[in-house]
Amino acid sequence: MYCKNCGKEINNDVEFCPYCGTSTNEKTNLTNQNTNPSDTGSAGWAVLGFFVPLVGLILYLVWRETEPKNAKMAGKGALISAIIYVSLIIILLICGIITAFLLPYLLPILFPNGL
Repeated sequence: MYCKNCGKEINNDVEFCPYCGTSTNEKTNLTNQNTNPSDTGSAGWAVLGFFVPLVGLILYLVWRETEPKNAKMAGKGALISAIIYVSLIIILLICGIITAFLLPYLLPILFPNGL
C-alpha cells in the first residue's frame, strides 16, 4: 500500500504513515479535517500580533484550542515582535555602555580647545 499524502510505500497494517504521519484510515481522515472554515492561519493575524504583541498573545491563549492555525500565527507575530524588541534594547544598552567608557577619551580628540 502507498501513502495518500507522501506516496511512499507502507505496510498494510499501519494506521499512520511512518514518514509523514498521515492517517491511513479513511474514518480518521474525515474526523481530522478542519471543521472550522475561519481557521485559515492568515498572515494578517501574524501582522496584528507583530504590531500589537499583547493582542497577539491574548488571541493565542484564547484561540489555541478552537482555532489553532489562527492562534499559531498570532502567537508567532507576538513572539517575533518581542524578540526584536529585546534585541534592540540589548543593542542600545551595549552602545550606551561603549559610549560611556569611550567618551572621556574621545572628548579631547573631538574638542581640542575644550567645550
